[in-house]
Amino acid sequence: MKKSTLRLVLMFTALLLASCVKKEYITIESTPEEPKDESTYTIMMYGCGGGNLDYFMATNIQEALLTGSTDRVKFTGQIKFSQAFQQYKDEGAAGTQRFIVGSEPISWYWPEEELPSDLALYDPQTLTNFINWSKEKCPADEYILLLWNHGGAWAPYDDGGVVPDLSSRGVVYDDVFDGKPGLSLDALVEGIQNSGTKMKMIYYDACLMGMVEILSELTDCADYVLGASHITPGMGGDYDSLIYNLNNSTNFEQAIENYSKETMAHWNGSGMPLDLMLVDLSKMDQLLSVVKDFSTILAEVGQIANENKEKIENDSEDVGVNDAFLTLIFQEAINSIYWYETSIFDDNAGLTVREYPYFDLLNFAEILAATNYPSTYNSKFITIASRLNRAFNEAIVFKALSNNLYGMNLSMGVAITDATVWNKYGWNQAYPSLKFDQATGWSNWVSENKFTPTGNPNPDNFTSSSESEPENGDEGEGEGEGDDSYGDEEGDDSYGDEGGGDMSMQEMIFLQLVLQIISTRN
Repeated sequence: MKKSTLRLVLMFTALLLASCVKKEYITIESTPEEPKDESTYTIMMYGCGGGNLDYFMATNIQEALLTGSTDRVKFTGQIKFSQAFQQYKDEGAAGTQRFIVGSEPISWYWPEEELPSDLALYDPQTLTNFINWSKEKCPADEYILLLWNHGGAWAPYDDGGVVPDLSSRGVVYDDVFDGKPGLSLDALVEGIQNSGTKMKMIYYDACLMGMVEILSELTDCADYVLGASHITPGMGGDYDSLIYNLNNSTNFEQAIENYSKETMAHWNGSGMPLDLMLVDLSKMDQLLSVVKDFSTILAEVGQIANENKEKIENDSEDVGVNDAFLTLIFQEAINSIYWYETSIFDDNAGLTVREYPYFDLLNFAEILAATNYPSTYNSKFITIASRLNRAFNEAIVFKALSNNLYGMNLSMGVAITDATVWNKYGWNQAYPSLKFDQATGWSNWVSENKFTPTGNPNPDNFTSSSESEPENGDEGEGEGEGDDSYGDEEGDDSYGDEGGGDMSMQEMIFLQLVLQIISTRN
């Protein structure tokens, strides 16, 4: 039987990569007193292509296939190629496909099951069915859910009403459907819980999913979450490294840390600010209790600042010196918070806009604590910054950062915007339903905030769409993770998102190989 073009191209790619890249894994050591963890794992990959992500998704799958499953680590998948690739029915790209990585290394899979292309990946029941199928086919002590494609953090204004009642932008944007509906945060939680399986780890190989709002929602679904607060490069994770480290380590946290460091080394050539963070979800309640106290202080200071902002701008004398100083300090802090940059260039408006207003939570507190001013709030900010630092150190098992972020004391992203944006995009309706907001009251001050954060880097420094788009698809910025990293949106469909035109499958795949070499997932 003649092999498909897709399989042949991927085989060639595998040989090319194998000849050019020498894998070097971190040596795994365990101390004698450490209890050895001999757990078995099944990694469940759930995702789709779209935009320019098809090639990257195929490459990530191939990394697992060329490594092969082991006695300790199995790998299953339910994936769907983009609408553009669905036309290649004879080349392994049609429908929604379930596969199992065997123990013998191969260049491409033969589907265990082929499901319809219009299977709704955003439906929680679809996720539940896949989890149960994976458990039946590859039972293990522990399960890891790997979500692949774009990620949009928490931004309800971009859901577009494609799927009713979406409460967050979520992850996995399926371009087989008009509007690219994604798996919302609520749907993810429902899909996992309906399976009756608490995951060892949820791994977002997608942009912007390391936000505190998202992590707070998943405490009943998993022990750990691995993800990024920044965008994620299009190439995504290194799945042969993931399998290797889980198979050879007797300590789960150490295995994931080694994998993350190896992945970061793989990404460092992009020049982008990047991170991978492992969070212990059992520590989130403790963290949220401290954030609640921080929110209370911010509400008090924010009220003073809001009341005096216009007066100061109008040079009014009806402002006390201390209140005026406090207002200016608050404004400067708002303008200086580290921003997990995700601006995009709006061709229609002719300017760069901030699509995702996510800023570092700890950095905000430390900026406020670093400024001395004649107010009782000075000592309060110093105290709360110290408490937040301790709480984040407890919750974050480790954080791997790209070279250009070394030395920064970053934590998790959190939504910070002004009252106008809050009301305009429906945050006022959706945000209060989050566990994070219910536990901390974060919206109490953000919803009234009159100061527009600019953050670092300043979006005014961006002049073109190519500079502001994510490289990964991951997120992308745009839509879908841009996701997500991976590339996202329509603007990223440089190889022919719409149907492929006159391009052959081989040509499209080859072009993606070139794009992988010269850019990140976008």
